[in-house]
Amino acid sequence: SSGVRLRILPSSSCFFDESVQIKVSGLSPGEHVELQAKHKDDKGVVFKASATYQADGQGDVDLNNHPSRGGSYTGVEPMGLFWSMMPESPHKKLLKKDASSPVLVHIEAHRDGQILSQETNERRFMADGVKRVPVNEGRLRGTLFIPPGQFTFP
Repeated sequence: SSGVRLRILPSSSCFFDESVQIKVSGLSPGEHVELQAKHKDDKGVVFKASATYQADGQGDVDLNNHPSRGGSYTGVEPMGLFWSMMPESPHKKLLKKDASSPVLVHIEAHRDGQILSQETNERRFMADGVKRVPVNEGRLRGTLFIPPGQFTFP
């Protein structure tokens, strides 16, 4: 093993709209590393982003503080690997049909085309225990999400 570690903090699992912190440690000081993010949507369309970073004097990269030096975006962009993802096929939009399953974003740290470390960020839309009920009454169409617990809801 290379000793390089990619981490998604505070956890590799979060809600879809939550920010995460991506850190890479174990690099040589000043070393360049390419981070790649990839997601395959419900129709099989692959979305990708990449960014090149330079490790600090301790051999670390922290997307909250270090600037991307090239790729899909430049500058300090903590969530850049997510918002800059583009479809491999032009003019495709991200499709998510089932809110009960998470969006999986696979993140890899590369040097010279070799994977040094990888992690998957599971981005959920619903909390555990939430019930999803389709509504189809007359002209009304929608989805009712019922939180867990024995409560009276309006």
